[in-house]
Amino acid sequence: MVPDQERFAYGSILEALSKGLYPDKRHIIREFVQNSFDSIYELRRAKPKVAFATIKIKIEAPSIFISDQGMGMTEAQVRQYRYLGFSEKDRTRTAGFRGIGKYSSSAVAKKLIVDTSPIDVPKRFRVIIHADEMMREIQQGKNPALEHLLETYSEISDAPAALEDHYTFVELHGISEDSQLLMDKANIREYLSRTAPVPFDPRFQFGGAIKQKLIENVPDFMSPPLTVNGTEVYKKYFSNCYDSEFETILVDDSRPTILAFGWYCQNKGKGQLEPKDDAGLVFRVKNIAVGDGHLSRRMLWKTTPERAAYFFGEIHVLDPEVIPSSDRVDFEDNAARSRLVRRCQRISSILRSKAGKESAIRRFDEAIEGASDTLEKREEEIRSGRVPLELKDEFTFEMKKIQEDLQKRLKGPKKPVAALRAKRLLKKTRRVLTRLQIRKIGFVDLQRELKFDAKLRTLYETILEVLKEEFRNQPDRLERVIGKLHQAIRTRLVA
Repeated sequence: MVPDQERFAYGSILEALSKGLYPDKRHIIREFVQNSFDSIYELRRAKPKVAFATIKIKIEAPSIFISDQGMGMTEAQVRQYRYLGFSEKDRTRTAGFRGIGKYSSSAVAKKLIVDTSPIDVPKRFRVIIHADEMMREIQQGKNPALEHLLETYSEISDAPAALEDHYTFVELHGISEDSQLLMDKANIREYLSRTAPVPFDPRFQFGGAIKQKLIENVPDFMSPPLTVNGTEVYKKYFSNCYDSEFETILVDDSRPTILAFGWYCQNKGKGQLEPKDDAGLVFRVKNIAVGDGHLSRRMLWKTTPERAAYFFGEIHVLDPEVIPSSDRVDFEDNAARSRLVRRCQRISSILRSKAGKESAIRRFDEAIEGASDTLEKREEEIRSGRVPLELKDEFTFEMKKIQEDLQKRLKGPKKPVAALRAKRLLKKTRRVLTRLQIRKIGFVDLQRELKFDAKLRTLYETILEVLKEEFRNQPDRLERVIGKLHQAIRTRLVA
């Protein structure tokens, strides 16, 4: 028998949990949204035909309110609500299951007030946790027993209610000075749009199709509506993207058991999506984010990690053994996490390939544009008949490089229209090369025009050799210098 005065848990553990559990205090709001989500989920299981009611958040000094019309809590559950680390939630069905998140509120608010009415029970229950008084006693250095704190500074009451009522209404009362970020409505909306299980924005053209695929492939997928001070919160999206694609990840290749289901959209523009913080694939468990796009990038992209931001999307993890960490910035480090990483390498491999192909196609298009401009310019210059003969070799080399580049790119990924255009440009390069082989057409032979003698020819050719050596890596500059040299010599000698 353990003596009455002997205790195995003390108040300092509550202080450590409340202040150290969530470095980003906005996670505390997500924790209560998560609880609302679980309550709505249980209501959907019990009464499948009940429509989703909106999860409502209201930020109004000095409090933050979170409400839902889910199952509500029974009297027994209300009593258990005061317990630290106790939860009867099934981790395979619900998003929250540790029973510690509610006490994180003590790091940001003076009181936690919860009113709830369970479905089909005509009663309302209220639990109040006096976080400020609890923390005051801990900080006085007495380090009281945990049971004493939880029992002394919490209270429960009940009252009659309408039979049809079912809800939970949470108030984080008296938000502290160092937690005023939580009172920023726009910031909280932005945060929840990335993390909460909210619906797709109606403006996202692929949102409806993606939602249907998730309903078909992710068991019990839900995205209940959520508002912050009356404004709907939706998942963030990028508009300039190709249509959505999907990947099913199996536990192993020999069994049809699904480990994860992913969707993604690829950037239609060049390179990475901006802002990069919203790009990449986000892991989700019960449609609640685990980390952000940077997490999947670290876990899955061993090479060319920058290409992760060419896409945005989600990987919904279905394996119950893959468990989010308490702050949901990563997964617990276990064998299931390692298997998730190993099996999801398929997605990163596919995306790397797609990004590489898209980059090659875009570079091909850019090469065609550059080649077309150069060929048009050279043909016009040759037709004008005023090109210095000394540039003939440079022009010839330039045409051959264009020819080699287009022939090489035609063997890689390309669009049919681009391939047809490249073939036309190749014909044009052959025509230009043919003209370049005829010495007298299109070029000015300054030495012959001005009748250089042997000494002047030697001097002139020496100058040209020096210039070509000096500017061998700057063909545009060489072309300009030789043109100016022609003009200056012609002006001086003719005068």
